[in-house]
Amino acid sequence: MSFDASGAAEAGARGRAVAVVDVVDAATSAEAAVALGAVDVLGAAPAGAAPPVPVSPEAVGTRAASIARQRGTDVLVVAEPRVGPPGERAERAAPVTRALDAAGVRYEVVANQGAEVGGLAAMAGRVVVVVSTTGGAAFDAALAAGAPGACFVTTARIAGMTGWEVTRLGAIRGIELADRHGGALSIVAASANSTDDCLAAFEVARAVIDQGFLRS
Repeated sequence: MSFDASGAAEAGARGRAVAVVDVVDAATSAEAAVALGAVDVLGAAPAGAAPPVPVSPEAVGTRAASIARQRGTDVLVVAEPRVGPPGERAERAAPVTRALDAAGVRYEVVANQGAEVGGLAAMAGRVVVVVSTTGGAAFDAALAAGAPGACFVTTARIAGMTGWEVTRLGAIRGIELADRHGGALSIVAASANSTDDCLAAFEVARAVIDQGFLRS
């Protein structure tokens, strides 16, 4: 387990798969997107973010564009603020959308609404990029540091599933990601200042252990 973008970067630099826990709202938006049929979910830091480790939202945008082209689809950008003018959301997502524009990939920008994000746009068959200050930045930092893969995990309820079911599915997602990339997994609480993230990360770690990961 680790904390913040710096912990995600340290894990990435060691070649570990990274599962980012940001309960409010990045990881919960991501979980809703997966449940509704998104083909892939990535995270990126917003414009102006200044974590103590390198991030590259432009590179995340380029990666999203590549996946979208391979899958013959477009990109849904989920960005902060949760409530606020669309122009502010577009400004924060600009590093990602510039990369999408450069690649000629269509996209849509919606608010980072957690479990309710599915009510804002269709998710099925699309690549989703969650742009956020904590969870997005941690995901971005992990990739920028060299992580072979990253995913989001939450403990929050989404439509049709309890929080316990979501936690178990997230633990399995993290294990499968680690198994594809050498077997090492770090669970990163997106903000050490958030009790939601820290307690959820411990619960995800417990679920990973319950799945037998440490015995494999």
